Amino acid sequence: MRVLTLASASPRRRELLERAGLLVRVLPAPVDEEPLGGENAIGYVKRLAREKASAGVRRIAAALGNDPRSAGDEPPRWVLAADTVVTVDELLLGKPSDVAEARAMIERLEGREHCVVTGFALLDLERNKEGIQAVTTRVRFKPMSRAEIETYVAAGESMDKAGAYAIQGVGAYLVEEIVGSYTNVVGLPVAQVCAMLEEMGAWDLLPYPTAASRRPIL
Repeated sequence: MRVLTLASASPRRRELLERAGLLVRVLPAPVDEEPLGGENAIGYVKRLAREKASAGVRRIAAALGNDPRSAGDEPPRWVLAADTVVTVDELLLGKPSDVAEARAMIERLEGREHCVVTGFALLDLERNKEGIQAVTTRVRFKPMSRAEIETYVAAGESMDKAGAYAIQGVGAYLVEEIVGSYTNVVGLPVAQVCAMLEEMGAWDLLPYPTAASRRPIL
């Protein structure tokens, strides 16, 4: 199997991909995450995913230029990047900057439905092709008291999460209902990512046989 380069520092995205059986090389590629004026959630996450993937490619090119052996025996071909945002009341909620902002986000989401939107971009460096997609999951929080909100924020898992909660952590108890991809809420819609890998011909990344990969080579 070949290695997928993940242009993200998110440990959750890496864990999701590795749980699905993929071999992952992490190459963080930070970009300016400030939304553009009038940008909606889908446009925002798609743009950032593409920019992160492109930044990852530039890092690969720099590494190869400095030391051709740094990429291993096989040059990188597939680069994946993603970005996740929570949207409610037409607002985009990213990662809180401090505890007060985390508390305000949970207060806004309390007892209501919101959407988690993840955009991901997959680049094929060998064929100079790209695939970009956004996936939306609807999530409803249970009603909470002020004390519950304070207790959750004090748990300390809000600060690096879009919307200030972790559905895979203590924040699971906040969620009353979910419609759509669970892994999307964690940070990456794994089924959709694997489908794109298959559609773009990245069969040597996938840990399972696909219909295309079983075709005889003529």
